Amino acid sequence: MRLSATRVALVAIFAAVQALLSIFPFTMTIGMTGMITLGVIGGPLIGILLGPIYGGLSVLIGSFVGVFLNPSGALFGPLTVIPPTMAALTAGCVKIKKGYIGGAVILSFLLVFYAHPAGREAYIYPWMHFAAMALAFSPLAYWAGSSFGSADGRKLAFGITTAAFIGVLADHIAGTATAIWYFSPALTAPMLYAVLFVYPIERIVAFVLTTIVAVPVYYSLRRAGFAELLK
Repeated sequence: MRLSATRVALVAIFAAVQALLSIFPFTMTIGMTGMITLGVIGGPLIGILLGPIYGGLSVLIGSFVGVFLNPSGALFGPLTVIPPTMAALTAGCVKIKKGYIGGAVILSFLLVFYAHPAGREAYIYPWMHFAAMALAFSPLAYWAGSSFGSADGRKLAFGITTAAFIGVLADHIAGTATAIWYFSPALTAPMLYAVLFVYPIERIVAFVLTTIVAVPVYYSLRRAGFAELLK
């Protein structure tokens, strides 16, 4: 892909958006110091808008800057950039009709999670991530990607909703897999089970917020003549 001046500008703009979102809290962590920031929304949102490559690059840069702007949100130090970047990558892959790549990303972090003894003990914990992975591998993800080029608002909303769900859950399993090793042995299976029915609520809220923002923003950018850059 040719990195035009306009694309460079968009990457810079959305990197700044991600850095800004990384300042504000979304939820508090349980059993760890620090907070989860609104970067959980920025990752899938920017991936939906710019695709896996430019969206992923924007989020990577923005999240890295966010580590310095808000150290309390840098739960894993420099590794904090991993979850939102994976969210942008997976959501962007759904957009370009390659949801199976997003499914492979989720699968890889599930394997990292289960490689840890606490992960194997809390084997039920990632049930929602398995649902997201199955969706990413299914024909629904391909149809969702196809809908991004549709003029039908309902079809576009379906595409964005699907990409947002997969992206938000990719962010979470990447964060959980990183956390279980980064905080080992402090992060235990009982702690994971304590939030077994809490994290789905948190992620559903993130997914809904991402969708609510992404649909009108995508429409606006496309109507403003950025359709080619949104491919």
